[in-house]
Amino acid sequence: MVYRLFYRCPSIFIIIVLILNSYSVLAVDRFNVVVGFSKPPYVIQENNSGFEIELVRNVLASMGKTTKFVYTAYERTPKMLAVKEIDAVMTTNNKTIPYQSKLSDVYINYQNVVISLKSKHLKINSIDDLAAFSVASFQNADKVLGEKFGNAVKKSPLFLQIKHQSQQPLLLLKGRIDVIVIDKNIFNYLVAEIGIQNPENIFSFYPIFPKSPYKMAFKDSANVQVFNQVLKQYLSSNSYLALLKKYHLTNSINPLYPNQPKMQP
Repeated sequence: MVYRLFYRCPSIFIIIVLILNSYSVLAVDRFNVVVGFSKPPYVIQENNSGFEIELVRNVLASMGKTTKFVYTAYERTPKMLAVKEIDAVMTTNNKTIPYQSKLSDVYINYQNVVISLKSKHLKINSIDDLAAFSVASFQNADKVLGEKFGNAVKKSPLFLQIKHQSQQPLLLLKGRIDVIVIDKNIFNYLVAEIGIQNPENIFSFYPIFPKSPYKMAFKDSANVQVFNQVLKQYLSSNSYLALLKKYHLTNSINPLYPNQPKMQP
């Protein structure tokens, strides 16, 4: 019966084949990427925006991928690479994903700093000094920021790893914690959201950490080389500079910095 239908109406057969092929293409192009909860200006979960989200989306789009972002607690993101439906994980490094063949080149640099209330007049000159204070950091900081930081916070009277980073400035302002560890761009965004326009008048900043480079982790290692090639082109493009400008960021987070591209007229 089916054979007769196709024989008499070959156009139906062609339509069905095209539909099946289109679903197949969509299945291949759909790329599920795990990312931690909101950390503006890099990740804004509410509307799938933010500098880091858009950077990754743009690079993957140039690879022919349609990205779906899957949000979870940052401490869980490395484990998500083993989930069948997941294709990649954002904001990783060699300490959280130990498989070098699955890691891309660095696509973004964070600049973590220690911050306290200026009124406390704390003296912090090195990571070791943090052992004397109560500390609130982002999740996985004891792994991401290295062994010295991990050892310091083990000796700390209180060490908290905060799931939602918007709580960190509030812990300082309410006097519940001595210092926080957070990316400076994230901090500036968060305090502006609560109406603090000149944070340097209220807070002290201690730049005791080097830059934190982050990579993409891919389930299929074949995607790594393609991502790296497209990423390098994107980081040197006017589109990248426009994205920095959109989120009021400097080019210091660019892994190619100080080889800073110039905007064309």
